[in-house]
Amino acid sequence: MQFIPVSPDQPNLPLAPRLLAELCQEKGIKLTLDSEFFYFGYIETEDGNRFPIKGGAFALNSYAAGEAAKDKDFCGRLLQDADLPTPDFKLIHSDKAIRQLSTANPHVAQSLNTLTKAPAIAEALGYPLFIKPNEGTQGVGVQKISDEAELNAHLTAALQTNDRMLVQEAVSGRDYRVIVLDGTILAIIERRPLSITGDGTHTIAELLSEKIKTLTTRSGGYKVESDDPRILKAIQEAGYELTSILSDGELLQLLSNANLSTGGEAVDVTNIASQSFKDLAVEAARVCGLRYAGVDILCEDLSINDAPAHVLELNAGPGLTNFWQASPEHHHRVRAIYRGVLEAMLQQSA
Repeated sequence: MQFIPVSPDQPNLPLAPRLLAELCQEKGIKLTLDSEFFYFGYIETEDGNRFPIKGGAFALNSYAAGEAAKDKDFCGRLLQDADLPTPDFKLIHSDKAIRQLSTANPHVAQSLNTLTKAPAIAEALGYPLFIKPNEGTQGVGVQKISDEAELNAHLTAALQTNDRMLVQEAVSGRDYRVIVLDGTILAIIERRPLSITGDGTHTIAELLSEKIKTLTTRSGGYKVESDDPRILKAIQEAGYELTSILSDGELLQLLSNANLSTGGEAVDVTNIASQSFKDLAVEAARVCGLRYAGVDILCEDLSINDAPAHVLELNAGPGLTNFWQASPEHHHRVRAIYRGVLEAMLQQSA
């Protein structure tokens, strides 16, 4: 694999590299990326300073801080240590992971939670709750669990491919992604879960099929499939079947998580957030050691000062492609974010 200099008119450039290429061109500095995926590479100044980039992650956060954000259990512990509101959680290890650890540190291995302890943990947290891969991203593997039978079935399956699964308390609120850079809020995005709206004529299956066609990835594949068990469960819990017809204007939420990568919608709410909400996001990034972060918060109403809120997790390389694609009105916000990121990196070499 080769690294090649790229310019804004390079074919097939993803959003972040294209905007960075525009900004680098303005400043007369070089952006070099891998020639196959344009996913990782570096920015190089005239005096030879290099700043590695990988997807949405840039040379601003330390390696340790980035790893802490990736580890949901560790990130949650950092938030708890700082007395920031975050859902309660417990980590469940696979038998394979425990066996591997027992050879190096048997004392630690004996203290870990196994699948057999999960029902008691879930009972203490209360149903419904969520399970998710501890190192997962983009909502992959996140499941809403309603009872012990579902817990055992989904955890058993998940632990076949994941060493660690997080069992997390369910908390209410609208879903927000806050982009923070060096203590400054650059954007606040409300992420609304995948849903369909009835028209009084078409069945849920027909509406779902049309909705999914609009949710293709950059490579052409669908973000979610119509037979996704989570979607089918949501339809059943709402008292409907795929052949049901929703009334005109009726909204049906299809996924419990609002990740943009799984069909969620993005709305810019930066200008209506209260100071306490902004302060919470900034403090969450600080206690996790992140200069640049996407802070995920659930809050009933971010416009009300001191409204109840919970920090779910942090992302050290937040993607902005879905936010960009949601509306042309978001473009100026995304450009400003990448400009701020680039200038923050360059100031390190000044």
